[in-house]
Amino acid sequence: MIHTPTLLLISLAINLMSALLMLFIHTLKPGRRNFLLWSLSAFLFSLSILLLSLGVLAGHPALGMRVGGLVSLMSILLLLAGFYALYGLPWRPRPLWAGVALLLLAYLGLSSLVDVRLVLALMESALYLWCACLIVSLSQHQKRVLYTVSVIYLLHFAILLSQGVLLLAKAQGHWLLDGIFFMHMVLTIGSVLLLPLVAYVETEQALLALSERDPLTGVLNRRGLFRLGERALPGQMRCVVVLDIDHFKRVNDRFGHGCGDEVIRYVARVLVTEVRKDDLVGRIGGEEFAIIMEGVSGEMAHSICDRIRRQIETGTREGACPPCEGVTVSVGGICARGGSGLAQLLTRADEAMYRVKAAGRNGIHFQPDSEPLRLVEGGEI
Repeated sequence: MIHTPTLLLISLAINLMSALLMLFIHTLKPGRRNFLLWSLSAFLFSLSILLLSLGVLAGHPALGMRVGGLVSLMSILLLLAGFYALYGLPWRPRPLWAGVALLLLAYLGLSSLVDVRLVLALMESALYLWCACLIVSLSQHQKRVLYTVSVIYLLHFAILLSQGVLLLAKAQGHWLLDGIFFMHMVLTIGSVLLLPLVAYVETEQALLALSERDPLTGVLNRRGLFRLGERALPGQMRCVVVLDIDHFKRVNDRFGHGCGDEVIRYVARVLVTEVRKDDLVGRIGGEEFAIIMEGVSGEMAHSICDRIRRQIETGTREGACPPCEGVTVSVGGICARGGSGLAQLLTRADEAMYRVKAAGRNGIHFQPDSEPLRLVEGGEI
């Protein structure tokens, strides 16, 4: 096994370098508070190692362990705070600081009564378990690096809990305690090195999500709709719907583009509210939307579309987006089993929608799957 002082020096050096790196990133991106908190966490963990070493060198290992343990607890709390900042969780300062103060006071009180290593092991294991659960429950992106960090924190929890059990069993000087300390240092090094990577993955995925969302309505844009919509299961019924706001140019000309934007947002809200949980809604043009429904019959899809059409008309008549009133939509759709490409189905649904336009607007038409595609005359829509 590696020499303990050597391991402490390696851990100290890596934590200090990581702290400086994350502090540098924070200076470049001041809005990313998670890097500042993680930097402070790494600095405090380095300080806890120094305090522990100084206590041993000065002949007061118990004091060094107690003070170093307090600083180590604070470093894990800052680590946890960094994850809260990363995921944008709301802070409640008073309960938060009260909880932190109670935890630290409990540590100081208990460590004066029982073995400080036991108190530290149990408290640190609980905090590492909290970190692991936070990442698993809050991360929206199923990425391998996030699972790796969660596993590291779960291992931290397991080995520190094992240390607590051994200390309760009074296994003083047991070789397992040395092994646990070694693993604790190794896992700490691994977790601190992965922190910038975690932030990078979350940021990358957040930017990808933004690139696939329509900024005005928050629904998918064409790119996002095609990426998610191409995942059709073979043989499963799929209904693709195109919805277009009637006489939208008149709305802009009469009431202005601000009112037109409000109409578009209202239509998007109705679509998101009325479709099923797993259906996809996207804005694919100025006033044109698309819906992709998997595993639904043509009759059910028609019923959903009619409910949407009536809700938009009724809502605008009742003042849902003043001063615009009586906004209507034309809806076209097609249902087919897996095999047809999304682009082809959107084209056929678009053709069905134009048939509604030609028939007087404010209606629904579903085109049979077997009907051949044909061009429809354009005009004012």
